[in-house]
Amino acid sequence: MVAINFKAQFADAVASGKKRQTIRKRSKKTPSPGQTLQLYTGQRTKSSRLLKEMTCLTVQDVVITDDSLIDELVLTLDGKRSLFTEARAIALADGFDSLASMRDFFKDLYGLPFEGVLIRW
Repeated sequence: MVAINFKAQFADAVASGKKRQTIRKRSKKTPSPGQTLQLYTGQRTKSSRLLKEMTCLTVQDVVITDDSLIDELVLTLDGKRSLFTEARAIALADGFDSLASMRDFFKDLYGLPFEGVLIRW
């Protein structure tokens, strides 16, 4: 079982099922397909709340970069650059309203390029 904590801005989307994935830095706690995921918000606080328990479906390597020529996010999954429509679908499934908002989130939080994993449930 792997616990994953979400920022408050994503909690409702996780609870409702709108957000069906997360992009994280790879760690010792990165889940494997088939493992149970406990999805929380406010973990390690008095307001901790279990949003859902789901089964991990897939884990893929992801790289997020910024193409300065077109001022757009570039998403690479398992070494293959995603098409615009696929990248946009991933951004929407991750709780963002656009590729630009996803790019800005990762750029502000981690800096670009970002390397991690895309975890789907």
